[in-house]
Amino acid sequence: MSQQPGHWTIHDIARELAVSAKTVSRVLNRQSGVGAETRRRIEELMEKVGYQPHIGARSLRGHHNACLGITLPAPVGEVPLSQEFLFWLFNYLYQIFGTRGEYVAFDLNPRGAGEAQDYARGVWQQLFKALIIAGPLRPADTVLRRLHDSGTPYVVIGRLDSLPEASCAAVDYEEGAYRSTRYLLDRGHRRIAMLKAFSGFQPGIERMRGYRRALEEAGIAFEQDLVIPVSFDAQRIIGAVHRLLADRTVTGLIDSSGTEDGASLREGARRACRDCGKDFDLVAWTYVNNAAVLPEAAAHVWLPVREAAAQGIVDLFSWMTGDRTSPVRVLYPPVLDERRFAVEVPKPRRLFDMQAG
Repeated sequence: MSQQPGHWTIHDIARELAVSAKTVSRVLNRQSGVGAETRRRIEELMEKVGYQPHIGARSLRGHHNACLGITLPAPVGEVPLSQEFLFWLFNYLYQIFGTRGEYVAFDLNPRGAGEAQDYARGVWQQLFKALIIAGPLRPADTVLRRLHDSGTPYVVIGRLDSLPEASCAAVDYEEGAYRSTRYLLDRGHRRIAMLKAFSGFQPGIERMRGYRRALEEAGIAFEQDLVIPVSFDAQRIIGAVHRLLADRTVTGLIDSSGTEDGASLREGARRACRDCGKDFDLVAWTYVNNAAVLPEAAAHVWLPVREAAAQGIVDLFSWMTGDRTSPVRVLYPPVLDERRFAVEVPKPRRLFDMQAG
């Protein structure tokens, strides 16, 4: 055996044992048609020399791409994912795919390669055999339509109005905004303000749609000044809350930002000389069940994003393995909860934010 360990090819194995490369391939792929003794000899030699198949070559021969891909459709500077969500996603992907020997690859910056902002490039370049799109989409997105029409198994954690048939796992943000607004209206509030995240993305549109629908049903005119788009920056949250609550006629506030930043909400209210639960009611949105962004809030809206994503990933795996042939359809409703919680949700740290706190 002249080959160095770790450098053996399927042809080297075949030549060493005087069998055909096709026979070795059958053993490698656990196919029938090989005698027990020949199979044993091939398996022993592969183990002895540390043989591993060339994944690229196997993909070309079998016309199957190499791995599952996870891509971010929006720049992390615009829509920063929390570290907690990414850690959860990594763990869940390991449970569903890693334990079955599947390769998993992250495309963290599809825009960095200057490829016309195509977050599905891993599919077009025949690297990904399936794709998870982890993040919100812009209303004018065109990549999803091409991906959908390609027949490649995929799931997007969100929705897109222009492609209602898309394979998705999402939370109904429109319903969340509607319920939040209706709740405050039912408590007698007439001037209700809202912190709105994801401006320029589908989830932001859904939030605005639900808010306006509830106001319209109540016969209350929509006021643009009562809705402030915010980023995930603490100072922006503080400033927006201060500005909205400085108007003493505003007695209801919806924090649909998803920042889960209770400290900034309190500071903004303090600067406006307002007291949550006493001279205004707050409905705060959170991704954590049975916990509060602010314990003094009148209600919280739980967004089961992880739960929807988990079911979507399971369904995607079934699609990949042929157990299902149709796209993923998961849409979970938000849950408005008036219970008082002693546990306050810690402010999440965003992806690549390594500062302690």
